[in-house]
Amino acid sequence: MSRHAAVNEAVEVTKRLLPSGKVAPKSFRWQGRTYYVVALGRQWDELTDGRRIRCFLVQTQGQSSFELRWDATEDEWVLYQAWHADFV
Repeated sequence: MSRHAAVNEAVEVTKRLLPSGKVAPKSFRWQGRTYYVVALGRQWDELTDGRRIRCFLVQTQGQSSFELRWDATEDEWVLYQAWHADFV
């Protein structure tokens, strides 16, 4: 069973360029562990402090889901929420 946690931490993300020209997360490091994205879900944009932030719901191995947020202007990524199978 997975549990929800609000995280809001900066993370290092490896991204890929899709044929459409859009960016998608490929993997990210959080708490000393690398998580590989196996499915890319819903995506949307939000305005935060006047900046366009791209939000991604992703699923990783082990049935954990995460919301990653990308500020393209600064090329900064944040792990915003987690539904992590390893949470107890």
